[in-house]
Amino acid sequence: MKSVRRKIVILCVFLLTAVSGCGAAEKDIPGRDVHQKEIQQETAGDTEGSIAAPERTPCPEFDGEDVRNVRVEAGGEVLWEIDYLPREDRGSYLFWDIKVPYHSCAVVDTESMFQLYNRIASLDFHKKAESADTGATGLEKPERTVTLDYYQGDQKTAADGTKPMPNKTFTLLVGKENGKGQYFCSLKGYEKELILLDQTVLDEVFAKNPYDLILKIPYVVDISTVSEVQIQSGDREYTMRSRDGSYILGDKKSDKKKYSEVYQALMQPMIAQELKEKKTTDRQPVLSLEYKRSDAGEEDVEVHFYPYDKRYVSVNVNGNEFFLVSSREVEQLQEVLEKSF
Repeated sequence: MKSVRRKIVILCVFLLTAVSGCGAAEKDIPGRDVHQKEIQQETAGDTEGSIAAPERTPCPEFDGEDVRNVRVEAGGEVLWEIDYLPREDRGSYLFWDIKVPYHSCAVVDTESMFQLYNRIASLDFHKKAESADTGATGLEKPERTVTLDYYQGDQKTAADGTKPMPNKTFTLLVGKENGKGQYFCSLKGYEKELILLDQTVLDEVFAKNPYDLILKIPYVVDISTVSEVQIQSGDREYTMRSRDGSYILGDKKSDKKKYSEVYQALMQPMIAQELKEKKTTDRQPVLSLEYKRSDAGEEDVEVHFYPYDKRYVSVNVNGNEFFLVSSREVEQLQEVLEKSF
């Protein structure tokens, strides 16, 4: 728990840095919206100078830090998918996007993510197996796959915090276990080459709970991209505004320090657990937040906290509802708002 809170404190420091003018939104990145084979969905809009799709490799060699995108599938279902997607409306600490199962509505715990990527990188793709019947290997119609994009070359991070986009890709096809602690595997496009990969590592990848790959923060909105926050707390309404170096709480001017403290407080309720069953009955939010972007081209963010039970409220972010937070933490936020305006 201490480790989780430490990561969250670091993230909050980034947010506070942004309000002081040191963390402006990242510049547009050539190739940011590139469509990547079999793993990265094309984002909206055309981008000048798009880079080529990653090259399929017959013998992957990479370290955990080289990995950009991973998609894990079993039985035709995507178990989890994380992409590296630099965007203008995000700080560099939010470039990692967990698309499945959380629809990009969770903050990736990059420390846990890279620990898992290092495990995948530990696989020995050079360990060839003797040819065998596809029925014995389970590779005639493999039900489990791992698609991974990585960058091979100088890993230097750019001044705007971006890493080089991937230039290599592979799709690992996973078959049956050989009775010696290994799985028969092959790579898509090179199916004739059988390889033996460690069963323990691959079992870990397919069994990984995506919940363990996120920080327990239901949402983060970079303060440098927001001009106004509209807040509805019960029967009370509040407005925060930031523009051209001026800060306003309600109808009163504020200094940057006070403004940033209130803004940070809006993201204090932490995820307590996953939402197992969404309540479908008519309901009214106990607290609503609407973040208005400074740039009209960026998506506004709407957050609603709905009653769930005596201990928890559910969090809905732009229509996506995956998590529960403590009712008490929401009440504490409401108390902060009442004292601040």
